[in-house]
Amino acid sequence: MSSIWVESLGRNFAGALGLLEAAIRDCTDELWETSMWVVPARDADAELAGPDGTLVTDSAARHALVQRHSTPWSIAWHALEVLDYDLAGEFVPWAQPPPFTGKAHWRELTTLPSAWSRSEMLGYLDYCRQRVRDTLADMTDEKAATPLPPAHRYHGRPFAWELTGLPLHTVEHASQIRQFITAAGVAPGAGV
Repeated sequence: MSSIWVESLGRNFAGALGLLEAAIRDCTDELWETSMWVVPARDADAELAGPDGTLVTDSAARHALVQRHSTPWSIAWHALEVLDYDLAGEFVPWAQPPPFTGKAHWRELTTLPSAWSRSEMLGYLDYCRQRVRDTLADMTDEKAATPLPPAHRYHGRPFAWELTGLPLHTVEHASQIRQFITAAGVAPGAGV
């Protein structure tokens, strides 16, 4: 039997992923690739690769590519990629599932030829649900207290610290998408 804190954490993950799933389902085709807020321009001297791998130097083209970082598809992808990566905690090798395997990570999304689809995001979400179940199934207090390895961005912190924050990060991004689509007139449950 799992501990009460592991059971509670599992419920928090379920709720967070449910909110993200609903926001993804309800987002319309017209809004899926629309920037939700203005992303500050990158330093003009910083390299920015486009979908064909070449450097983009035109300021308008650079601006358009950078704005992809605030689209519903990109924010959903970011939330899921972070959740997936942090569930591994650098304790085991990590790679995104198909069709994301071997493709750019969220930070390099300007190199993608097109947005990920809602069905691809929902598939990734289902994959992450299973990853949560697998991670929590054998969670012990000892494992939770284990410091994250040096390769992890939060190295040295207990694994539990990262795990307990993940549902909040997911809810944050689900809420951003929900607020955006609600302001555009999309009612909750519209995409069911």
